[in-house]
Amino acid sequence: MDKMYELSPEQMGQVTGGVIRYINTGIAGKDAAIRNGASTSAGWIDHLPTGYQVDTVTDQVVFDPVSRRNFVEINYIKDGVERNGWVAASIVGLPR
Repeated sequence: MDKMYELSPEQMGQVTGGVIRYINTGIAGKDAAIRNGASTSAGWIDHLPTGYQVDTVTDQVVFDPVSRRNFVEINYIKDGVERNGWVAASIVGLPR
């Protein structure tokens, strides 16, 4: 049986409810659009390259009827700053 350890308050602050996933646009040199909402009509707030590590807040996807695509909320760290946004679910390996 594995040993159990108590996490410090600092370590607990790093625990999230999601799953670590990686951006994969499937096209070399093409970055993923990070948006401020779950829709292709939501504004771009950032872009991330293939291979970038993100944390999905939940695996629950939100359907955008305009683009007919699913979106998922993500957290990530860029330039030392914790950030939040939305990305097309297929970009992180969830159903389109």
